[in-house]
Amino acid sequence: MSYGKFIISGEDKSALTLFKNILAGNGYVFIGYLKDRSNLLRCIRTNTPDLLVVEATGNFSELKRVLDIVDEEILAVCVVVMNTRDEKIIEYVKTKRVLSYITKPIFEEPVIQIVDSAMLNFDRIIEYEKKVKKLNETLESRKVVEKAKWILVSKDGYTEEDAYEVIRRKSRENRMPMKQIAEALILAKG
Repeated sequence: MSYGKFIISGEDKSALTLFKNILAGNGYVFIGYLKDRSNLLRCIRTNTPDLLVVEATGNFSELKRVLDIVDEEILAVCVVVMNTRDEKIIEYVKTKRVLSYITKPIFEEPVIQIVDSAMLNFDRIIEYEKKVKKLNETLESRKVVEKAKWILVSKDGYTEEDAYEVIRRKSRENRMPMKQIAEALILAKG
């Protein structure tokens, strides 16, 4: 398990200090504590923690705005600490990719299990996001090549296979990706 940096935010200093001591005692590096949530997002972007531990107290809608951004941008793993089970918060957490939750009282073994599992899932999410991005880029590239191929077929009378070979040959000759050759053909002949 790779250990990372973490930030803690909330009002229950004793519970959050216990959380901090558990994580620090298990190899995680404590960056800082924020009581005021107004600076939380700036602190996350500045310090790039791997883990964020936030206490859900009071006005959850304020915290929810920050958590939405953390999840949308996949900034860090986030564990939401609650006083008691709150079904509304749990339902919210279920809809997010990087959020987990734990209820008080805080004990070492459940904290480590939840954090370790959240960190593993986060790594998986990052890998899946990279794969999806690469697949989307490949799909876009194929669409451009197909468009250029059909321009060659319709305007220059090539067969589909010959048009593909023309694009591929020009790609090799110019040492450029087929997508760039296809884009140039679309601009020139499209």
